[in-house]
Amino acid sequence: MSSSRSRLGAIRWLRFMRALAVTCGMLGLTHAGAQPAATETPERVLPLEVVVNGTAGGIWPILERGGVLYAPVEAFQNWRLQAQMDVGIVTYRGLPYLPLTAVAGLEGQVDAQQQFLNLKVAPSAFAATKLARELGPVGAHRSKPVGALFGNYDLNLAYSSRTQKSDLGAVGEVGWSGGLGVFSQTFLGQRLLAAEDRKFTRLQTSFRRDFPASGHTLTIGDAVSRSSLLGRSAYFGGIQFGSNFDLAPGLNRQPIPLVAGETATPSVVQLYVNDVLRQTSNVPAGPFTLDNLPTLVGNGQVTVKVRDILGRETLITQPFLITADLLAPGLNDWSVEAGGLRRELGITNATYGPGFVSGLWRRGLSTEFTGEGRLEATQDRQALGVAGVHTLGASWLLRAGAMASRDQMLGPGTRWLVGADRPSFGSNLSFTLEGKSREFRGLGEDRVISVIQLQLASQASVSTLWGTFGFGLAIQKPYSDRTVTTASLNYSAVLRNNWLLNTYYSRATGITNGYTLGATLTVPLERNTVVATSMQSYKGGVDFYSAATHSPDVAGGLAWRALVAQQQQEPRAEAGVYYAGQKGQVAADVSTTPGQTNLRLGASGGLLFTGGRGYALQRFDNAAALVEVPGYANIGVGVGAQAGTRTDAGGYALIPRLRPYANNPIRLDPNDLPITAEIDSIEVDAVPGWRSVAQVQFSVRGGRGALLRINFDDGEPAPPGAIVQIGGEDRQFYVARRGEAYVTGLQDANQLQLTWKGARCPLRVVLPPGTADEVTRVGPLTCTGVAR
Repeated sequence: MSSSRSRLGAIRWLRFMRALAVTCGMLGLTHAGAQPAATETPERVLPLEVVVNGTAGGIWPILERGGVLYAPVEAFQNWRLQAQMDVGIVTYRGLPYLPLTAVAGLEGQVDAQQQFLNLKVAPSAFAATKLARELGPVGAHRSKPVGALFGNYDLNLAYSSRTQKSDLGAVGEVGWSGGLGVFSQTFLGQRLLAAEDRKFTRLQTSFRRDFPASGHTLTIGDAVSRSSLLGRSAYFGGIQFGSNFDLAPGLNRQPIPLVAGETATPSVVQLYVNDVLRQTSNVPAGPFTLDNLPTLVGNGQVTVKVRDILGRETLITQPFLITADLLAPGLNDWSVEAGGLRRELGITNATYGPGFVSGLWRRGLSTEFTGEGRLEATQDRQALGVAGVHTLGASWLLRAGAMASRDQMLGPGTRWLVGADRPSFGSNLSFTLEGKSREFRGLGEDRVISVIQLQLASQASVSTLWGTFGFGLAIQKPYSDRTVTTASLNYSAVLRNNWLLNTYYSRATGITNGYTLGATLTVPLERNTVVATSMQSYKGGVDFYSAATHSPDVAGGLAWRALVAQQQQEPRAEAGVYYAGQKGQVAADVSTTPGQTNLRLGASGGLLFTGGRGYALQRFDNAAALVEVPGYANIGVGVGAQAGTRTDAGGYALIPRLRPYANNPIRLDPNDLPITAEIDSIEVDAVPGWRSVAQVQFSVRGGRGALLRINFDDGEPAPPGAIVQIGGEDRQFYVARRGEAYVTGLQDANQLQLTWKGARCPLRVVLPPGTADEVTRVGPLTCTGVAR
């Protein structure tokens, strides 16, 4: 009890002394007794400890004038209170003060004995807090690229017992990437083992340059036009320029739900997405909004639990619907293409149609609506369309669009579509209804194609305790043929021991009539090994197959499959073995029927030449980092904690399969470095461009370490605190007890310098033979000319 009273008295005494210091500093007094205690003045200043809604707000000089309390303007800013700056501001001793009544609803109570000012403030009076995720193109600060020459290959050797012939085919690519962009050329090789019928065909030739600071990409050469609600993709040769959201992986592309609330005291905010805790944040008193939500997909419910310092909890619930069809408000997505449509790709080297120009523009007009416009024009055909995507509450997503075309030979035509989606955890419903006039043609569509007058695609599913039930309906009504209708039912359920049963029935009517009834049972045998058995009945027969597959524990490794089946009244057996490693993939497949046996051998991978070195790897499609640890061989490096690659004899290593325009933490294993090696950081962020190689350098200071024993002229050890430096370096090593200093980064012969009280002396250190891991003892060394 006496101990508690002593602590309470000490706290009060400290508060009194702190208040006295503030008062003296403000009034310029040297002694507290310089002002008579009994004197009454029309205004006075009290140094008070302020408490705002139970939270410490610091000690501030509070001015009392005419019974009204004033506080410095700076105090309101410190308390994060929204005050009316034009209400009764006064100046006292050169310092601006505002009355406490400048804050709406504020209540203040002074405890003169305890020297406290207790403020009770409504949550709405605080400045709002916004927890936002930093947006913008990460690629704007990308790592320095290294020039790289790369190649990808996919080889396929096939043998058929029926023809007694072998055939070798290849799909290849060569390219170069660097600071200017990426150039690539793909080609197709056919019948490469034939003596006379061998054929190579050019596929695509293109140059791409990204502009991450603005979020745009330029492509020159062969490319694919952008698709949308109203337009399909088409191969062409020419130029393409437009926005590219992949250059900014951290950008919120879709509208996110606005979660807002307020709290009277500092609180902890917990965010739950569909009842799963996703993040925890701290917010000060006042209104707050959460704009740093994790990536959301589909629809569901966001729940925010606010717990204040008194343990009181408040729940805020907000439904959401997130889809790639919607853009965040104010965000633009656009593309412009011009050139010639590509024809006979994979058959001829360079066959292009007449010139064209097309443009696509999408904009998030609100959190619920995204608009779209599309323009296509050739010499003899033009098309223009508009479309929109709109959310109805947090359950429905509605789509609609219309497009008009004019063909020089066919005349004017129209196309329209409407659709709706209702995704959820327990059920899903969607449909799309589309119609075309007989004369409508879009970009790249031939005039002689059969036009579908009306088509419907719809599906629905619901999950219950007994499994998932699904229904699908598709209808196609061409102008020149009978209507085709396809209806399907399916049911799937997870049985005991994770067995999976899937049953289905479909029926088609129209040009052809038929049905399919089947069931598949999937049984997991052991880790990564699964057996699936299926039986399917249709008009004219019964098909059956049973297959076993095995996949490796991690990406890469050995996989295999085996299958026996009967299809179209003919038995068949298949088997395959596959291996994926760091330097590529190989595969072997065999299939046999009563009249034929086929064998296929395949290999795929990539080659990369960068930094004067060559590397074999899997396909080079994303990005990589060339890591340099100068002079240190066999050091483990990798992404994060996965140090699966080791540096070569020159200290270099290549880390493939990185994410373009995103932070990739490249880390080396410090346990592989000699004990005497010094490094500023074992992790460096690599931000490579698309299909480029980022340069990553780790500055490792090498040399050997030695424990030096230094004496002064009097034969006594150098004093603790003396500084030892290696000639030409800024690093400092301090002398400890007995005149000993541990110095690293030494070579076989070294010139050192000792500094004490402004005086210096040179020290020459020659190390005896040894390894980098050995700590050598040297001395005693004599420091001449420095006084103790």
